[in-house]
Amino acid sequence: MKTNRLLVCLLLIFIPIYGFSQQSKEVYYLYPTPGELIAVIDEGNLSFDNDLLNPIENQSKYIDTKSRNLNLGVYMADMAYAAFFSKRTKVLNYLEVIGNLSNYLLISSQIKENLVNDFTENIDNFDSIYHFTNVYYYDIMNELEYNNNANAMTLIIAGAYFECIYIAVNLVDSYETSGMLIQKIAEQKYAFMNLVKSCELHKDNRNLAAILGYLTEIQNIYNKVKLTEGTKREMIRTPDGKIRFKGGPQLKMEKEEFLSLKKSISAIRTEIVNNL
Repeated sequence: MKTNRLLVCLLLIFIPIYGFSQQSKEVYYLYPTPGELIAVIDEGNLSFDNDLLNPIENQSKYIDTKSRNLNLGVYMADMAYAAFFSKRTKVLNYLEVIGNLSNYLLISSQIKENLVNDFTENIDNFDSIYHFTNVYYYDIMNELEYNNNANAMTLIIAGAYFECIYIAVNLVDSYETSGMLIQKIAEQKYAFMNLVKSCELHKDNRNLAAILGYLTEIQNIYNKVKLTEGTKREMIRTPDGKIRFKGGPQLKMEKEEFLSLKKSISAIRTEIVNNL
């Protein structure tokens, strides 16, 4: 059911995964795909909001490396959001834009060809589109890592993060009635800390130095989000035999912090998509 999928598909980035680059011998940070980022939208009758998307017409503004890679991440998040709500034409439009921006990356033509074929052949199948969004994202990241292009990786990831947080905070009708979504937004605190660390590894690059300023601004807001005692942590067994945990300490985002985050992320996102 579509309403049940709303709990599955904006912000599973609160569980960062760590990796080790064999080429650079540095720690790097892997994150879920934009398809996974568009997750945990509350069941509260949220609907698709076209005004939250970066218009495809803006791609003509992206003529430098920083804006191209940042907005590649933005468009990937937008495509996942459109796919979540089964917006067929939107997905195809964003697919074309993503393909155009990907031309400037050192990735194989085979990956892009597979992407176009897989999407066009399965455009009416939500589950397949969601799957291919994730696969393509990881394929790009793997090739960039293989080609030792961590700078592009970080810019794309940052763009996707900013867009997903932007969409999330703007789907909140009111702080008082959006408990689950507010909670998931609060849980991005540690993800942003890790993204900052990843960016700091290559802060000698001027593009990443500029993005580090954005990330630090958001992190300063998250630093005010406190860990509360929450409820007693329990271990439960699901009907399929798996072990799950519920309860325990929780991050609490107060209204003032949420409004501050919404203001900052909206301003940052405006600068990114308009290449200011």
